[in-house]
Amino acid sequence: MSILLITDTQLGMALKNIKYGKWTKKALNWSNNLEPSEKEVKNLNKFLQFTNVHNPDFIIHTGDIVNEIDKPSDLSSYKSFLSNIKYKINHVPGNHDVGIDSDKLSIEGLNFYHKHFGDDFYNFQWNDFELFFLNSSIFINYENIDFYNEQINFIKQTLQGFSSSKRILIFMHHPPFIDKKDILSSHEELIYSKDLSYWIFEEKIKNEFFGLFKDHKLEYIFTGHLHINLETSFNETKIITTSALGLPLGDDPSGYRVIDYKDGKLSYDFHPV
Repeated sequence: MSILLITDTQLGMALKNIKYGKWTKKALNWSNNLEPSEKEVKNLNKFLQFTNVHNPDFIIHTGDIVNEIDKPSDLSSYKSFLSNIKYKINHVPGNHDVGIDSDKLSIEGLNFYHKHFGDDFYNFQWNDFELFFLNSSIFINYENIDFYNEQINFIKQTLQGFSSSKRILIFMHHPPFIDKKDILSSHEELIYSKDLSYWIFEEKIKNEFFGLFKDHKLEYIFTGHLHINLETSFNETKIITTSALGLPLGDDPSGYRVIDYKDGKLSYDFHPV
């Protein structure tokens, strides 16, 4: 019983960084004499090959599917990948999937996401777990109060149907919290290149978010967004961030995660491509 997790395919990011971005040298080294778009598609195809060997229950993409929603060629490349994969992919949106400006959630961005990938928050059961798929950009851009209340109410109403012993996993793009003691020296350049509020929830939003699950057994939160592998925790909840299948931004390679469930225990090994 297993799930394959990918994140931050972010088609178009490498080329943009080579031309204009902060991570030009990293993008050039990562592309390794390939056109950046070729490298992104090559990684998708390597993952596709692995799925055919591993036979997962399903796949999860925790967001930043494309770098810019107004670039049809990048969306087309991802749709081509989807047409060749034989397993269901459950998506959640990243900040680049729900806004023309990737820092700002917008109605236009949500409409784009809903049109191409479906609901931006939902849940279903897998083995002993209830899986929540959430739009973390709503927690980052919490001033959009209607969107915020809609997702909060969804979580509250869904949790009412579960006992306190129900095991819960959450999949979303942004990590809600990072304990600074878990930030490695190799992470510092990336994480401190922006204000922490770009990467994680503000304090009051974090507290409200975790407060929703205080009477339930929230065991793991799986995220992307950082383009590195990082493990941290908040109270009893482990927060597992996975490096990008697209361009990584730390010392970790591009890759994906295999979430296995056996004998009541969950494992989540990272596999480089």
